[in-house]
Amino acid sequence: MKNILHIISSARGSESYSKALSSAIVDRLVQQGNINTVTTRDLVKSPPPYADETSIYEFYKTPEAYNERSNQLLSYANTIVDEMHKADIIVIGTPMFNFSISTPLKAWLDQLIRAGVTYAFDEQWNRVGQFRDKKVYLAVASGGRSIEGTPDYLSAYLKDVLKAYTGITDVETYRIEGTVEPGFEPDYDHILEKMKF
Repeated sequence: MKNILHIISSARGSESYSKALSSAIVDRLVQQGNINTVTTRDLVKSPPPYADETSIYEFYKTPEAYNERSNQLLSYANTIVDEMHKADIIVIGTPMFNFSISTPLKAWLDQLIRAGVTYAFDEQWNRVGQFRDKKVYLAVASGGRSIEGTPDYLSAYLKDVLKAYTGITDVETYRIEGTVEPGFEPDYDHILEKMKF
C-alpha cells in the first residue's frame, strides 16, 4: 500500500485549475487501488514561513548540530520533511507565475531542502538525495499556451531541484493551458488519458 502527499500551491482556491488537475491525478491514483493514505498540504491556507535573520542559520546546520532552539525554528520544516518521508507518491499542483512556480511552493521547497536531511555528501562531496524511489506528478496550470521552442523553466526547475537535493528523478508533468481564453472549458480526462502509474 502506498501513501500520497498532495501539495496545493494556488491562491485561487476552488477556482484553481492547478488544484483541480492535481486533484484529478490523486483521484486516478486512488481509483487504481493500492493507496493507503492521502495527505493534503495546502500551502496557501497554511503558508510556509520565510527564512529570516534568526532562522536562516538553522537551515545551514547539519542535524547533529541542532539544539532545542533549532527544533523550535525548524518545526514547520521538520513536519514537511516527515510528510515527504512517509509519502511514496507526491502530487504537486502549481500555477505558472512568470515562467516559474508559485511563491508558496518556492517557500515550501526552501523549508524542505536541508543538508543532512534531504541530501548528504559522499566521500567526493557529491550530493546524494535521501528521497530516492519516490514518484512525483506535477500539475501545472497557465493562462496562456506554450509556444513551440519556448523553454519550460517551471518543470525543468522543479525536476532539477528535486533531483539535486532530494534524489527524486521519476517526475511526470501534466499541463492545463489557455485558462484565460474566452469560453475555456477544462478537460482533465483528456489531459490525463496517457497518465502513467
